[in-house]
Amino acid sequence: MQLSLEEVEETGGELHLRLAMAFRLLGEQHADRSDPGQRSPRWHVASLVAATELAASTFGAIAAGASGLASPRLDRHAATIGAVMYAAATIPSLIGLLEHDRRRLASLARTLEEHLDDTYPTPWGDCTLRSILVTVFVADPARYALLFERIAGQAEV
Repeated sequence: MQLSLEEVEETGGELHLRLAMAFRLLGEQHADRSDPGQRSPRWHVASLVAATELAASTFGAIAAGASGLASPRLDRHAATIGAVMYAAATIPSLIGLLEHDRRRLASLARTLEEHLDDTYPTPWGDCTLRSILVTVFVADPARYALLFERIAGQAEV
């Protein structure tokens, strides 16, 4: 079964809201804490912002007539994530940036709706636009929301 664009957007919106609530619940005092060898919650949100920005750029290039955007996964580079954290230094600003980019990507996805199942060269490899949307709108936010809820639960103890 495949979710429609409307279902992906709705699910993604709910998961982004859940992620934002869990991130706010952690608060600034826990946003940068992590176990040794792990990434902090702030790092995870900044990486999701970077991935959403990259997805929007990819969709924008395709909407503008490019045959794809086979660039590296810049969203995973420490400098990119660090720049996002610097640009949006507080939890509210980081969540606001994520929401802005999510809406931009949703708008571009609507523009390309008839091409969501076409395969393009992308930073995620040769894949469909739908698979990028599901990753950025659903899979990653769900993973981070669950992680943050678990961390917040441990912080209360």
